Amino acid sequence: MKTTITATVLALAISACGSSAQQPAKTDILDVSAFLMPPRQSWAKIPGSRDPNVTISERTASSGDMGFRVLHLRAAVKAKKQAAIDLAQSGLVETGDILLSFRPLWDRTLAYAHMQLGISHSAMAFIVSQGNDRFVMTLESPISYSSPLNAPEHYADLDSIHILRPALTDGQKTNLEKWARLVLSHPGRFSFFSDYGLPMYKRGRPDITSPRDEILHLAKVATGTASPPFESYCSEFVWSLLGLRDCDPQSFDAACISPAFNTGGGMMSGIVAGLKNDAGLAQGPEAALIGGKITASDKTRTLTQSVFVDIMSDPSELEGRMSAGHRKVAEDNRENMTILNGFYAGGEAEPVAQAINRTVFENVSPTSFLTRSNAGMDGFHYVGTVVFDR
Repeated sequence: MKTTITATVLALAISACGSSAQQPAKTDILDVSAFLMPPRQSWAKIPGSRDPNVTISERTASSGDMGFRVLHLRAAVKAKKQAAIDLAQSGLVETGDILLSFRPLWDRTLAYAHMQLGISHSAMAFIVSQGNDRFVMTLESPISYSSPLNAPEHYADLDSIHILRPALTDGQKTNLEKWARLVLSHPGRFSFFSDYGLPMYKRGRPDITSPRDEILHLAKVATGTASPPFESYCSEFVWSLLGLRDCDPQSFDAACISPAFNTGGGMMSGIVAGLKNDAGLAQGPEAALIGGKITASDKTRTLTQSVFVDIMSDPSELEGRMSAGHRKVAEDNRENMTILNGFYAGGEAEPVAQAINRTVFENVSPTSFLTRSNAGMDGFHYVGTVVFDR
């Protein structure tokens, strides 16, 4: 079996920060394959909704212990500030939660989209009080997306949003809120970096040579002690911000920096027996199936017949489901997806995984957050999935 893989697979693993294509109507937006559903064991314990405008239901997979906790909002509030108000009033979103833009129509399309678990973007949420309003405010890259869920360039075509919760103390939430206010008070210091396969510490800057240095650079740019801009893609920004949860910007000391998790050291850097205890950039579907208590044979069958395989090939079918940029990355990495399919079909040989690992930089994708929740790692839990269907 072929054991080499091209370096472009890294770009595939994380090339998702922003909007998708305009999507066709779908009666049941969450009617998707089971591997896209979070394992029930990863679900956070939450109270009921405190706002009648937000109701809760559950949707379970036909097999395995996986599903969605669905947070139903009114269709009329999609891409409007009222959605942010309703979610804040419901008590179901907390400061520090991670918001993942979920594209259900990526299901049953391309191997690339399946590996991404349908995730196209990541942001951090904060609960803000302004006058008589209490609402969810986001912080994200591009910084122009930061909004009470109403930035039209992103939220206008977004039908569903996963909410993930890192394990944070009240003090850590307070620190993150201080950093968010500082960042939003100086938006010109922050810009979007579009080469998702080139993390900041690999861009040739002598002062940024490790992922931890990226977190330090964010703190220095935010506090005005380093020259701007802080250039990052969405997941890089959220991951760096989380690394400052133990730091107060008013008395910042670099010793307080603490990465929320190690950036992915390869496509197969965890869950696979014999490799280090970490979750690789391609392992979101595998983690969901293992966490959902799918049998080993069914897991292999799903990964080789439903995940790492292109189901749609007609560009006209894909046009309304996925942006041209995502389709291009998927096309460029079709061979790599074939290799990953062969890895699972061939019994998950460790030398193949190690060969894949050697071709990629340590990185973080929007899907990394859900992968770690699926795998029960680093204190991340799934809260629910917002849909606008009432």
